[in-house]
Amino acid sequence: MGDQTMQIDDVVKELKSFLKNNPTLVSAAINRAEIVLDKHTKPLTKIKGKYPQAHTLLTDVVQGFGTEWNELGALRIKHKILKNYHQKVNFAIIPAEILHSYWAELYAENKKPQDMPISKYIVENELLPKVLDNMATLSVKGKFDPARLDEFGYSMVGIEELLSVMHAAVVDPEMKNPTPFKIPMNVLTDSNMVDQVTAYERQIPSKIKGKIKKVFMSENNVERYILDYEERFGQNKFQNNVLKTRLGKREIVAIPGMETDDIFSTTENNFRRLIDVFDAPSITDVQKQDYKVKIFMEFWKGYDFLIEELVLLSNYTDATYGLGSTEKNKLYYGIDGVTPPAE
Repeated sequence: MGDQTMQIDDVVKELKSFLKNNPTLVSAAINRAEIVLDKHTKPLTKIKGKYPQAHTLLTDVVQGFGTEWNELGALRIKHKILKNYHQKVNFAIIPAEILHSYWAELYAENKKPQDMPISKYIVENELLPKVLDNMATLSVKGKFDPARLDEFGYSMVGIEELLSVMHAAVVDPEMKNPTPFKIPMNVLTDSNMVDQVTAYERQIPSKIKGKIKKVFMSENNVERYILDYEERFGQNKFQNNVLKTRLGKREIVAIPGMETDDIFSTTENNFRRLIDVFDAPSITDVQKQDYKVKIFMEFWKGYDFLIEELVLLSNYTDATYGLGSTEKNKLYYGIDGVTPPAE
């Protein structure tokens, strides 16, 4: 087929029964219907490129009464740059390519190429769902590489990469480098999922415990959790089909496509998706060049956390508990030390 846009199985035109049994095109329908992360993030709109964000921290200020002035309390201002990534779709359709196949009936000579039934079918049933499927994949697996923008997979940072960078973050002397709150855990297995999720919950700092409503993990680990729970307590616990943790009754959210064992949580408004105006990608232009229909799509998308220090993240490598330093643990959570609380 060379550079042709559609690869059509010519064998079908030789089968006399094909017309009778296959009156229309049927999509394979393997694309995702939604982007899961979009359901669990708050939008930041009208963002193109970089978005500066800052948060403030005030240390303890209350003290016992005395007649002398004794200053207590310091205000810190921390900043971060969030990034939104420019995306595009350039897809071409050549309706004339179907002329010698069964679906030649979808070639309407009296219509413009972009208005032909085959063009409409491809755009509505294949292209738009595929774009959403690609964005769902990028939201999890995406990496940003300016040298590979013309390939799929390198146009934005997904959640796996975000968490990987957070795992590697270390505290600098001035505590300017953002770090997540790490929770030490054992390596996950089929038989310890319930115990480890429970251990994760018990180590949530008391200062933020009431604000953590969701626990995120891979779809595979959610399945392991269900099976382990059923093995221990029976299937009746899951009859309402809503996963909740044992202690805080927090929602367990499965992230399709995620392949790491990361378990993470954050406060309700801290997990953000960056967009320009609309969440759903839409066609921005349609151009005709000879017999080719060119479809243009352009949009912005990104995911990030406003404050890394409010992200709880599983730690399988060592016993470090918290933000990486006693000083930082004290500043954000009032915790002395970097070891987990005694059970």
